[in-house]
Amino acid sequence: MKKALLSLLLVAAFMPFTMAQSTSNLTVNTENITACGTYTWIVNGQTYTASTVATVLNATSDTLFVLNLTINNQYNGTETVNSDRCNYTWRGNSYHTSGLYTDVVVGDSAAGVCDSIFNLQLTVSGVEVDSETISTCGEYEWHDNTYTASGVYTDTTYRLNPTDLSSCIHVDMLNLSIVNTMNAEVSVENCGDYTWNDSLYTVSGDYTFTTHDTVSGCDTLYTLHLSIVVDTIPQEADSACASKTWRGQTYTTSGIYSILDTNATTHCVTYRSVALNIKQPRASVKDTVVTGCNNILFNISNFSGSTTKKFSETQQFDTMIYDHRWAKCYDSTIRVNVTIHKSGYDTVSYNACDSFYWSMNKKTYYKTPATAPSQAFAVDTFGCDSMMTLLLTIQKSPVISAINGEWNLNAGDTAVLYPTCTEGAAYKWTYGSQTSTADTLIIPNVQGNIDVALEATYDYAADGFACHDTSWITIVTFVGINGVQGTNVSLYPNPTVGQLNIESDQNIREVAIFNTLGQQVLVNSNLGNKSLMNVSNLSKGAYTMRVSLQNGETIVRKFIITK
Repeated sequence: MKKALLSLLLVAAFMPFTMAQSTSNLTVNTENITACGTYTWIVNGQTYTASTVATVLNATSDTLFVLNLTINNQYNGTETVNSDRCNYTWRGNSYHTSGLYTDVVVGDSAAGVCDSIFNLQLTVSGVEVDSETISTCGEYEWHDNTYTASGVYTDTTYRLNPTDLSSCIHVDMLNLSIVNTMNAEVSVENCGDYTWNDSLYTVSGDYTFTTHDTVSGCDTLYTLHLSIVVDTIPQEADSACASKTWRGQTYTTSGIYSILDTNATTHCVTYRSVALNIKQPRASVKDTVVTGCNNILFNISNFSGSTTKKFSETQQFDTMIYDHRWAKCYDSTIRVNVTIHKSGYDTVSYNACDSFYWSMNKKTYYKTPATAPSQAFAVDTFGCDSMMTLLLTIQKSPVISAINGEWNLNAGDTAVLYPTCTEGAAYKWTYGSQTSTADTLIIPNVQGNIDVALEATYDYAADGFACHDTSWITIVTFVGINGVQGTNVSLYPNPTVGQLNIESDQNIREVAIFNTLGQQVLVNSNLGNKSLMNVSNLSKGAYTMRVSLQNGETIVRKFIITK
């Protein structure tokens, strides 16, 4: 672009001359030349070493010669490299030793392209180092070696240049840090309890556990610094007559009582206490006799007001009145003995199992009477006159004559029980908290003694009631007791109301009876092989009998007292 503009300017410079020679034609001859280093123009024989624009006017031929000249110079550059490797790659070649290396790019002189000379001043180290830093736990595999301790490890190799057989030392360096145990600590302040590492903690303290990574070989020691906070609120004070219920517990004596409340949502524990002053009441009992016909209204008055109660049947009625005023802290029992005489004509209906006692005529019925019994009353001193008619339906109860099956077992055996009972009854077995309505009861893997109740039921749907019979049995398991498969000891009746027959194949040296708390409540000695024991002084409930025989065997039986 610049060359073309310069040519036009030169032509313009000679235009006056051309115009002065207007009678002749001026010819312009232009050359565009690119050369390397120097150029000699044959028009004027002059040699040029730099780019320029030259002109020569030939007046003879009326020709203007113009030269647009571009001179390119040869490139000669040097770079210096210090390599810390065993070789260095430069312009497509790999060099293994230090030295001065030259790469010449030959240009096309005819086209004005000069040669280019590239020089490399190379310094190659005879030793090269590759290093790595590793931090791990347990052990580390490196260059076919296993390391279990921290340190700096090296592996040296000699590399031979296949071209000039020059050698270089190559060093691999490992900075290794082995950590066998890592520590992790956490501090927690919580109320109530705290779950950590699948364990529940309720007391402040330092707790630890260690995990081991079988792949890396690392142990991690975890430490919990736990602080359990128990909230304490100010002590309460209260007074009461006879008793006081505080936080679900009833107290009858004075004292300081405390509980720990745990919030079900936050698990926070709160310490609460109360100072109770219990005033013991004075007992006062009043008996009142009331007699009348049919219905009686009786007025009961106390310090809090009056209450009217209606009596329609003969009965004894007790009511307890508490006065919580400290000046009159007493309880008063009003016992009302009520006798009611029915007047007029009345019919009563009863359904009964096996028998029914009618207080009107003081008779006991064991089957449904063919005609309805009646009882007539004359006018008595209260002016009551009545005729009572009894409509009675009596049905038979099913009878459980025996419970057969395995009673005495070794621990872990299966108990199989089946009843001998009046045909057609429906059964319900109860043992512990479980029930079954099967005809045969199967209890697998029996551990310890089990009390089993069997209830037989006839449902007289047409009459609208059912009759029942209940029998009890104890399944006894033995662990290391002599005579498990030996002597048989029988107790009957079981349940009993006061008399208990004991029969054995062997003479009985001692019989000891224990309550459900394990306390011995009765003991008898030298009873022979058949005896009648009086247990009527014992309370209603379940008991365990330990029978020690003269031959050294010990038998355990359970029985129930009903009253």
